Amino acid sequence: MKNLKIELKNLADNMPILIPVFIILWILGYLLRDIILTNLSIAFLSILLGVYLKEIETRRKIRALKPSILLELKHILISLIENFSRFYMVYFEFLKFLDLSHLFELIKKREKDLPNYLINEVSSCVMLYETHQVYVKKITEEVKKLAKKASQEDIKRIIEKSKEESSWQDALNYFHSLLETYKEIKPVIKPIHMTLLSSILDNLSALDRDFAEIIFYIWREITELNKEIEVLKGLSQTDLSLIRSISQRIETIAIKIDEILEKEGANL
Repeated sequence: MKNLKIELKNLADNMPILIPVFIILWILGYLLRDIILTNLSIAFLSILLGVYLKEIETRRKIRALKPSILLELKHILISLIENFSRFYMVYFEFLKFLDLSHLFELIKKREKDLPNYLINEVSSCVMLYETHQVYVKKITEEVKKLAKKASQEDIKRIIEKSKEESSWQDALNYFHSLLETYKEIKPVIKPIHMTLLSSILDNLSALDRDFAEIIFYIWREITELNKEIEVLKGLSQTDLSLIRSISQRIETIAIKIDEILEKEGANL
């Protein structure tokens, strides 16, 4: 039955060509007084017109759903930020040297869209990232200055001295205690739900091509992300490559959603 619907839909897409053909067949049947040919022509024409009109109505409804699609994308983006904030806190030791600057810029940009219950959690994640980035930058600059003329022992002493500075140490101690708490709680990294996106996959052609391609790309990437999250849950040991893959995939999807929300903002 599904294959029949697909075939009829394909025929409906070619209606501008098929209608004249069936009209010609009907005229021929009428002129030749061929009742079978005439009746078949009328029957097929009726079926095609019915499918075509239904297809037009379906596409109209899908296009009308665009604001709802964008709204779901906005909720998906918030879910991605929520997941990543928890993920980063739990796996900070594996992610602290990964370049996720674009994602953190996006998170700060979208803070105004976050629900109240997420603000503190996300803020802690951003503070941890920024504190560590400043710390790494400071150490890097000091090491670069002395790298050409200092011995390895001198460099080690500089690093140790930086760690002992009270302001930095207090901040790092705070975040280390926070991280330990997160590890004990082990927050659940939730799968991303995309009910509306999944329901319109068969009718993406009703949308403009660029928008449809982006929607399909986002759906595909989120599907892969959910699979990776499930694999991670089932592991007894930490998989560094999987942790990094999840983080980078979240960043890629979030940036893509942010771009389309910026572009289509007037439709929200």
